[in-house]
Amino acid sequence: MRQTAIARRYAGALFEAAKSEDAVDSVESDLGLITFSLENTPRLREVMVHPLIPAARKKEIAAEVFDGRVQEVTLHFLELVIDKRREGILADVEPEYVRLANEFRNVVPVTVTSAVPLTADEQSALRKKLEKFTGKMVELQLAEDPALIGGLVVQIGDTVIDGSVRGYLASLRERLLG
Repeated sequence: MRQTAIARRYAGALFEAAKSEDAVDSVESDLGLITFSLENTPRLREVMVHPLIPAARKKEIAAEVFDGRVQEVTLHFLELVIDKRREGILADVEPEYVRLANEFRNVVPVTVTSAVPLTADEQSALRKKLEKFTGKMVELQLAEDPALIGGLVVQIGDTVIDGSVRGYLASLRERLLG
């Protein structure tokens, strides 16, 4: 079974536990803290993924580092991951958990790439149109790419709407050559 499929199962189980504890947002923050700590503390990451360090010792270290800083359900989840020797999936669990939490909150992340920075008014108007289009609350993730020349490229999940000048010129070129 692929690592992402395993992470998806673990994230789903954690999400259900967090939902039953009414701690969806807190657990999302906890996962961010754990991922951040593992990414930015090489020694902690080495210890957590080292196959020769006993699970009991890893759980002690996890408790020392995270007890009192994360929800109880998150700490139990971390212990379960250690018991199952799946420490390597922790980085993959966070984005999957965030996706589940966003679905639960009826929020959809939308990536908008523009040639120039969007003003606050443009962002607000775009957010309103996208919320009407998707029927969900929109979380805008903005990016800039001067190569677009003008216009926008909007990505909602697997759907890409290319309203850029570069995209228009590319399609025009295809029609003229084809």
